[in-house]
Amino acid sequence: MSTIQEPAAEAEWETQPFGEGPFAETETVSEPRIPAALGFLPWTESLSPFNEGEFQEDRADETDRALGEAFAELRDEAFDEALSDLVAETEDVVGQRFSDESSASAGAAKEQLASAHLSPIQFEAENYLDRLVDGLSGLDLASLDQDHLNEVLDRFDPATAPGSPAGEQFLGSLIKKAKSVASFAVKTAAQAASGVAGRLVGIALQRLRALIRPLLKRVLSFAIGRLPEPLRAPARLVAGKLTGERDALSEGEGEDYAFSPAQATDVESLAESFDAALAEGIVGDGAPGELESFAGDTERDGGEGGEAPESRELEALAEARGQLIDTLERAGDGEDIAPAVEQFVPALLGALRVGINLVGRPRVVGFLAGYLAKLVGRWVGPQVAAPLSTAIVDTGLRLVSLEQPEAEPDREAVPAMLAATIEDTARRLAETEDYVLEDEDLMQLATAEAFERAVATNFPHTYVRPNLRRAPTLGGRFVTRRPRSARPYRRYNRMPEVELTAAIADRIPTFGGVTLAATLRAAGVSLPMKARLQIFEATVGTSLRRIAAIERGRRTGSRISSTQLHPLTPAAAGLLLREPGLGVSVAAAFLRSRQRVAAGQRFFYLEPLTAAGTPTPGPMGGSAAQRTAPSQGWILVDTAGSRIAVALYFSETDAQQVAGGVRTGRPAATLLPALTTAYDSAARSFGSGDGRVRILTERDESEASAGDALSRLMPPVATALRRALRSWLLPVLAEWTRSRAAEFVQAAANPASGVTVTITLSGVPGLGVVRDALRGTLPGTSLQSVTSGSAFRGTPSGAVTVQAGKHRP
Repeated sequence: MSTIQEPAAEAEWETQPFGEGPFAETETVSEPRIPAALGFLPWTESLSPFNEGEFQEDRADETDRALGEAFAELRDEAFDEALSDLVAETEDVVGQRFSDESSASAGAAKEQLASAHLSPIQFEAENYLDRLVDGLSGLDLASLDQDHLNEVLDRFDPATAPGSPAGEQFLGSLIKKAKSVASFAVKTAAQAASGVAGRLVGIALQRLRALIRPLLKRVLSFAIGRLPEPLRAPARLVAGKLTGERDALSEGEGEDYAFSPAQATDVESLAESFDAALAEGIVGDGAPGELESFAGDTERDGGEGGEAPESRELEALAEARGQLIDTLERAGDGEDIAPAVEQFVPALLGALRVGINLVGRPRVVGFLAGYLAKLVGRWVGPQVAAPLSTAIVDTGLRLVSLEQPEAEPDREAVPAMLAATIEDTARRLAETEDYVLEDEDLMQLATAEAFERAVATNFPHTYVRPNLRRAPTLGGRFVTRRPRSARPYRRYNRMPEVELTAAIADRIPTFGGVTLAATLRAAGVSLPMKARLQIFEATVGTSLRRIAAIERGRRTGSRISSTQLHPLTPAAAGLLLREPGLGVSVAAAFLRSRQRVAAGQRFFYLEPLTAAGTPTPGPMGGSAAQRTAPSQGWILVDTAGSRIAVALYFSETDAQQVAGGVRTGRPAATLLPALTTAYDSAARSFGSGDGRVRILTERDESEASAGDALSRLMPPVATALRRALRSWLLPVLAEWTRSRAAEFVQAAANPASGVTVTITLSGVPGLGVVRDALRGTLPGTSLQSVTSGSAFRGTPSGAVTVQAGKHRP
């Protein structure tokens, strides 16, 4: 291998690519200089001279516990879905008027249009809360039990709703949350002095009202392509959520780098911060002036007339990407593009959540620019751009647009592809660990590997070395859709036909730990089915709902929705296409929900080719996501309350099938096996980190960090707890099936979609062992009790409830 050495004034890192490179060529360039980047301020400790004694610690623990209880009471998956639907609907309204997604075009007009769409929803929500507060004032709420309190709250349900479907769904979920706020306030008042229930309820509901406007302002920001800052949240809950989060993002299978979320703020995190801020607001002691102080904070955070804090990094990245494309298009043969890369990388780093590793490392950025300038620069200029453009078209660029012409001009095909290669390389390098960037050889190796992956993703396969091709039997590549927008994504330019059987679908997990088969059955799809596989890749700034919305707009009659997009992992790609290299492994954090995906993560959509594969309409009522929600289960372990709650949800299709068996007089042959199978499926999540098993501790009772807590649980403790839980749960289910199976049939007759069976175990023995294991303070004697089986000896009391619809514990 020959190299060209250039003189340098001082010893610097070389920009010589490792190995033979994806194009079987190696070149070097001297390191360019760029100004030092600004770093982050160091964390500083409190310098308070006062000793925080036991009184302060006890009070902090009590506050933590109250916040955790409020947060757990308020968290509602249906609210998250309704908020996501409202964002998607508002995006569609803006997108129908403004097809040009350029970050600089018609910003004020887009904002005005989105505001006009959301204004009626805000009015109805605030009007409902005003009527609720006025109607409850003066009532003796403390004397009411929960059933009578629910009857009183139901009287104030609005007779009309906003005209849009998503607005109506959002208002319904907000009404449910308002009732949860009122119920929690009444329960809290029962532990305080008499006569304060009404006052606490009024304060809590006014705090909920104060958060509506800033929440909808953040929905507006999402809709016009900006990232809003989360709502003000309790420091303790936020700290608990972020503890170990970076490690959680790095838990990809077989990958040596972390993952950046496609969006630093997503709808799910917005909903979490909304509930956290609301929990903080209603846990206060109701002291005079507290509400006014809270309202003032809300105004500064985007309330009454204020602007919601938002990030414009995506707009800056879109502008920088456009400038890079223009530079690559105008560049002459052999022109140095290193300065253009140096200008682009800081914009990319600003939009990356995990990309802080490159901040303050100008030598690494300079090396990267020089490296890419040599290897990508060989493809700029008229002499090489023309034949490369021809190769792109020949390998199926126009297949991406199906029956419609490609949106981007042909002249941009090559520069857009080169810009995507540069972006992927820089992103992957930014996602590597610090120790890699601190070692010259490791850094150069990581850069070479990142570039090879980027080339294999974006270049025509004929230009890629055979050993680097990810799916040689398909011979496709990913094409960037709307590369100049703030929310681009990529689409694979091959759409292979597959035959999906039930056996294969049962082996492919999708979001939330459920299987592809369960998801398809809930949507009314019959297996086996023939389908055309459409494959997408997320980039920085995109979301699944955005991909689905654009794809629907491109093809007349397309029914694609975000609920039909599934993660294309190596296992899924192997089962569907026999090409596992086309899939991507990501951290478990990006497989829990469709609202939170990673840059570089891939997804597939099954476009049915036969009537059997076409989804059938579900029952009316609820959002589309709720009507097609698959059967699934969740387990909540509350170590502080010595309680375990297990919720088993049956989709509408499965619920009707089980109810039919019960009606024939065979509950033990239909209902009990269904409950047992559903629980066993949920219990497998003890080792998967897919979010279906949550563990709450005394110091952090929020749902947010439950996945991290589970990952810290010692395997012997997790195994023993799983076995003990099954021995407690199944006898309770068997007894309930014998005596009260008719309750399931009654719930299945409800118009709401599906049925949830919730089993609550109280007085659970041994959860102190679980808490100590999470804290890392488990003594040897306790570990021996775990291995001997005595740690969880005893029988808790169990209660079973049945509800129509989907309800997480």
